[in-house]
Amino acid sequence: MSSRIGVVPSRLIATSVALAFVLCLLGTFAAAQVTIQPQDEVYAGYSWLHPGGHYDYGVQTKDNATGVDFSNVFYLPKAHNLGVLVDSSMNWGTKYGDDNAANYYVLGGLQYKYHTNSFSPFFRVFAGGVRQVAPSYIDEWNAALGVGGGFDYNVWHGSMGGHDPVLAIRVAQVDYIYSNYHPIFPYTSPQWNSVRLSAGLVLGLGNYYTPPLAAACTAQPATVMEGAPVTVTATGTNFNSKHPINYAWTTNGGKLQTSDKQSAQIDTTGVAGGNYTANATVSDPKMKKGGSATCAAPFTVTPRPMNPPVVSCSANPPAVQAGTAVTINVTASSPDPGVTIAGYAYATTAGTFNPPPGSMATTATLDTTGVSAGPINVTVTATDSRSPGLTGTCTATVTVETVPAKPVCTKINSIQFPDLKRPWRVDNTAKAILDDVASRLKADPNAKIAIVGYADGEKAPTIGSGKKRHPMDLAGQRAVNAKAYLVQQQGIDPSRVDVRQGTGQQKVADIFWCPQGADENTSPDLQGTTQVDETVVKPSENAYPKPRKAAPAHHHKKAAAPAEQAAPPQ
Repeated sequence: MSSRIGVVPSRLIATSVALAFVLCLLGTFAAAQVTIQPQDEVYAGYSWLHPGGHYDYGVQTKDNATGVDFSNVFYLPKAHNLGVLVDSSMNWGTKYGDDNAANYYVLGGLQYKYHTNSFSPFFRVFAGGVRQVAPSYIDEWNAALGVGGGFDYNVWHGSMGGHDPVLAIRVAQVDYIYSNYHPIFPYTSPQWNSVRLSAGLVLGLGNYYTPPLAAACTAQPATVMEGAPVTVTATGTNFNSKHPINYAWTTNGGKLQTSDKQSAQIDTTGVAGGNYTANATVSDPKMKKGGSATCAAPFTVTPRPMNPPVVSCSANPPAVQAGTAVTINVTASSPDPGVTIAGYAYATTAGTFNPPPGSMATTATLDTTGVSAGPINVTVTATDSRSPGLTGTCTATVTVETVPAKPVCTKINSIQFPDLKRPWRVDNTAKAILDDVASRLKADPNAKIAIVGYADGEKAPTIGSGKKRHPMDLAGQRAVNAKAYLVQQQGIDPSRVDVRQGTGQQKVADIFWCPQGADENTSPDLQGTTQVDETVVKPSENAYPKPRKAAPAHHHKKAAAPAEQAAPPQ
């Protein structure tokens, strides 16, 4: 019978140890980041006991389903999973006929608990004493030694000052306890192989958990154009606010303006476009171990746009005659931010710049003196402030026009003076010619005429009397008399008729048409002629045939109007 008793406890012992091992193994798969590490745990729960032994006279112990278990574990400050265990349990009311039996354990030892934020397996060893109350009212204390394990499930984690309470459910607790019972009347082995099962609530107080040091880095702005600065900032968390904090920056892109401040500026001048990283190490110099954290701030550098300057230019005026000055106006700007115009260069296909424009001149004066008719292209090149600078050009076209020929006086007709007795007199044939000339003058109010009289080789009549008797200026008189007809009979403005005399002909006066702008003194056909002094040579009294007057009217009739009246000057 004793051998059979020994087999059953051995199985229970093996089962208990295997269960504790499995529970601890499962704990290794729990979350690596453990924020729940209580300093002290108080447990209270239900207890079921299998005594696994015999009383006096070989009475086999019965399982006891009435019991409670209390324990307290204080975890060591430097080994947060290992704690000092104090355990006490009571199982009573087991009936043996009219008698009762009970078992009271007082134990102490060590408990290792693999803390996680959810399931936490534990394993423990302990030693102490057991008070065994036998059904025969024998009451004795004996030494006890055991191992056990189980796992808890955390259901709540609060924050209460420095206590940080944790409430967990002890899903299972399995303990093997070895002890002896010393009967008064020995019959079997005194060895007890007890198994205690328990479940209940665990209250954790305090928390050894210290959040790991961490750091976060930011870059502002995260994307910049080459040459623009980037500000990187590191922020440490879980550092002791009473300790000084050190910062150390490195970067694989750009130049750090400072490397030992919380915020640092990176100069990206000359950095090729791409992705870069600034790395920071945040450290607490007073911490001997684990006193630093690192972080990285990524940033992107985009290359500067390389657009040439936009240039426009104009010529004022755009069309001129040779010798006229032209103003060249230029506007230029770079479409790229931060880029300015560093200078201008002017070139022309004809003409000269006077004075030569400076490098920053936005206006220039083009001198077209001596330039042939046709287009002139003025090219302006603007260079921006980059090194090397980009350039943009514009072209302004100036048209040099052909100088129009200056109008001159040209001969349009001649009148004859065939009257031998009055060789100065404008006859009816000449009047008809002059009438046509008058019509043309009236049709073109801006034109003039020149009348040139000739009398080469003719004997001029004498005029005047006494000492004032002298030869007539026959050539001049012919021109003046023709003018008189146009003014007096056709109403032509006398300022529109220039009277001259020439040589090389006789008994004739040539009529020259002078359009607007023509100069009688420079016209080739009038070269060799001289103006008649009209203050000396005046129209003859009988310079031309006068129109006939109408016949006298009867006394009872109104007189008829003259057949021809002088028209107002034209």
